[in-house]
Amino acid sequence: MQRFLCALAAAALATAPAGGQARRPLVPLDLYHMRTASDVALAPDGASVVYVVTQADSATNKYRRDLWIARTDGTGTPRRLTWTASAGTGSPVFSPDGRRLAFVSAREGGRPQVWVLPLTEGGEAWPLTDLRTGAAGPVWSPRGDRIAFTSALTPMELDSTRRDTAAARVDAGAIRRIDQDRRAALAAIRAKLRDDARDNDPRLVTRLNFMGETSIEEERWRQLYVVDVRPDARPVRLTSGGWASTEPAWSPDGASLIFSSAQPRGQYHPDMEDESDLVVIPAGGGTPRPIVEAGYEEGTPRYSPDGQYIVYTRQHVATRFRTAVNNELAVMRADGSGRRSITGPMDRSVGAYSFGPGGWLYFTVQSEGAVPLYRTRLDRVAPQRVASGPRGVLSFDVEGRTVAWSQTSPQRPSDVYAAALDGRGERRLTTLNDSLLARVYVADYEEMWYPSFDGRRTQGWFLRPIGYTPGSRPPLAVEIHGGPHSMWGPGEASMWLEYQSLAGAGYTVFFSNPRGSGGYGEQGLQSIHRNWGTPPARDILIGADSVIARGLADPAKQAVTGGSYAGYMTAWMIAKEAPQRFRAAVAQRGVYDLSIWWGASNTWRLFEGEFGGRPWEQADIAREQSPLTYVANVRTPLLMLHGEQDYRTTIAGAEAFYRALKVLDRPVEFVRYPREGHELTRSGEPAHRVDHMLRIVEWFERHVRPDAR
Repeated sequence: MQRFLCALAAAALATAPAGGQARRPLVPLDLYHMRTASDVALAPDGASVVYVVTQADSATNKYRRDLWIARTDGTGTPRRLTWTASAGTGSPVFSPDGRRLAFVSAREGGRPQVWVLPLTEGGEAWPLTDLRTGAAGPVWSPRGDRIAFTSALTPMELDSTRRDTAAARVDAGAIRRIDQDRRAALAAIRAKLRDDARDNDPRLVTRLNFMGETSIEEERWRQLYVVDVRPDARPVRLTSGGWASTEPAWSPDGASLIFSSAQPRGQYHPDMEDESDLVVIPAGGGTPRPIVEAGYEEGTPRYSPDGQYIVYTRQHVATRFRTAVNNELAVMRADGSGRRSITGPMDRSVGAYSFGPGGWLYFTVQSEGAVPLYRTRLDRVAPQRVASGPRGVLSFDVEGRTVAWSQTSPQRPSDVYAAALDGRGERRLTTLNDSLLARVYVADYEEMWYPSFDGRRTQGWFLRPIGYTPGSRPPLAVEIHGGPHSMWGPGEASMWLEYQSLAGAGYTVFFSNPRGSGGYGEQGLQSIHRNWGTPPARDILIGADSVIARGLADPAKQAVTGGSYAGYMTAWMIAKEAPQRFRAAVAQRGVYDLSIWWGASNTWRLFEGEFGGRPWEQADIAREQSPLTYVANVRTPLLMLHGEQDYRTTIAGAEAFYRALKVLDRPVEFVRYPREGHELTRSGEPAHRVDHMLRIVEWFERHVRPDAR
């Protein structure tokens, strides 16, 4: 096996093959050769596009993120705008006159700030903000003289007149005289405890939502600011509530801003609120005006260019299926009347949206493994496709006579494209990964539809391995998605390298969207309510059987893996659904006991939405639907991979499942990644991501093809 891994490393570092030679396999180490595009922003005339390019850096074990610019007519060569090498660079947006670019970057270390880059005059970018609390999400005013943004403040920072009692002097003598004056001693004790906790050592927890992604969550609430665009201007804070105020957008006349507010609707802590409303506030400060739609979580508001309409996203939370509903795009008049859904009839979840010229509204949706781009008019809603097919439009913008977007596809993991407003004349503007793709084997995603056990049509894909010949029957790697309401397919970018690495290692790769997946309507989302295990597991296994029946894989050499909910499903497969089927399994960042998950994670509300209550209220379901309940059935060699600071699925459940298997003397290994949260495989430290993928390949080789050792 060591020779196998060394061969993978050598292949990743090899030069391009000579003409006529077979291409080498893609391997996990190619992460360092790949570049991805995001945060697409068009100039007002549509003639140029700015975007963020991200690349993993093996020397620093970090990511380089910088701004690039390209002409949208496809002429010329893309040009790099920044050389910050900052992981925090992003959110570029042109000024209305196109002469300046605002973006966010942590150039000086510390928290990210808003920077302004002069484009026509030339020169260095300069910092517009210098807040100790940082700044995010810059939005230019219509005249280009101001920028709105948000910054997260603690309750103490919100109330600048409040005395910092944590800095009070500790009277040690009063503590020692507790028998003589209990009131003075108690005050001194409290001052001492506040002093101890001043630097979160120890941490005092009083919140319901006390867990972040990788650490205990400090009580901070995003607030709305406006700042004049000139050096040394001081930002003005418009909001002051102890709740989140986010996603600001200017009215066309620049007189007001609309934003999303999580202000509680009752006399309770904001952590208890699961709805949000839209709020309008004067741009110079003043009384906010809520626009309330009961029963919905509303966000991402934008005024139409003529100011007549407000478009926004919403999710219906006043339902027993509140975690399994579409994210709708909706529209109303500027006064809040005449609400109607734009994407409701499509029965798909909306992604991003943007206004275009001529009264058009552009938006993306998740649909059957792809992420197409649509447009419609607000005066007569009738969505029409702009960019479709087996691909994903991940970030886009519309200006002038141009629509531009970043895209993922099976053959090209990331590039920037542009087209006319109706999608005609599509052209690729970047060649981010062409040098790598010219010398490696890339398998296409071959689509398949198959009937499941109850006749439900299920969509899946498979990749043929490198060197595949008919009748060769290679081993099968079954990949499962998380969520549980996520969607995989040619429009999903994060799994591209893992799929291709397994195909490069000689595996037929199969993945599917079983019931519960996004992209197939709300009925599909809700079909696994209170039943996460057996029905979707059977969808997946029947799809794998279909791949085998096509002669594409060896039924005696199967392996299974997946992360998050798919870590749950991997454990469910080998413990409950198919204990004898797989030669190897890798459970990544999974949920193994639903009660532990509810109590020790920041996604505890997902349990309540998916299973209709709390663990003590649904004790039978919590036990029946937990893989840990069936752990004694496990015979498949299992590799468990988990971030030590993963508060989304919690490592506590993984520890319980691992300990049970060790007590039962079953074949299991447990790899814990320090400093990593749940986003380990998407944005974790590059070295950890490479190690993670290599361990999957090595574990499969060790147990599926032991002769490879």
